[in-house]
Amino acid sequence: MRLIRLIRIYPVVVICLLALVYLLGGFSNQSDQLVPKSALITLLYIFASVVPLLFIIGFIYIGAAGNKVAKQSSNSKSFNYQSVFDLPNEQMSGYKLALITGRNPILTGLTGDTYLADASASCSKDVNHVPPVVDCECGFYAYRDLDEAAFELTINPGSFLLAVDLYGVGFKYDRGYRAESQVVRGLKKPSRCQHCRILPGKVFVANYRMGYDDSTWWQWQFRCLVCSNSHKAQDKLSITQMEKALTVVIT
Repeated sequence: MRLIRLIRIYPVVVICLLALVYLLGGFSNQSDQLVPKSALITLLYIFASVVPLLFIIGFIYIGAAGNKVAKQSSNSKSFNYQSVFDLPNEQMSGYKLALITGRNPILTGLTGDTYLADASASCSKDVNHVPPVVDCECGFYAYRDLDEAAFELTINPGSFLLAVDLYGVGFKYDRGYRAESQVVRGLKKPSRCQHCRILPGKVFVANYRMGYDDSTWWQWQFRCLVCSNSHKAQDKLSITQMEKALTVVIT
């Protein structure tokens, strides 16, 4: 997470560095410069070579660490809970991301599972499971930390941020909760159009998507009036209409 945030501010740092070198005379041929031109150019060369290398090393390290964790998880066959019987004492409220898919809008998790605003989890691997089961991945998940969910939203720009309450049997793990049933308290609409990223969004529109494996689906986006102008009336829903379709409050 921190590495991605650093990469996002990297262009700003580059512009500031170039501006500083320019002000110090790094791109001029004057002889009475405060800092020698050769030193400034050397600084630029070092920055241009070292910083990207550090980013590459960081990604390699994160990838290796992720592979190690995945290998440990596959060997252990269970989540890293402190105790199977360490159930949350507090109310399980959290945040998660979801897409809105289907010709008739429905909430869809990033893993492809669809669910209603008030739903109980089911296990696709074992019909005898009553989620959540410790040695399985079934159940509804949610982040405890809003900032973490908001960060995940930045790398999944087509999704929406949900506020949820979890009920029934539940487990607490490092990043949040996993529970038996879920009620969606609300959906936060993006402040900007999900297409142009500039103008404020006004209406939901349906777009036809095609996957790499010839799978197709309808996906809803929140767009501004300009970007939604080419869509037919039957492919648009107002905020109020989407609230009724999902039975979720949109703020």
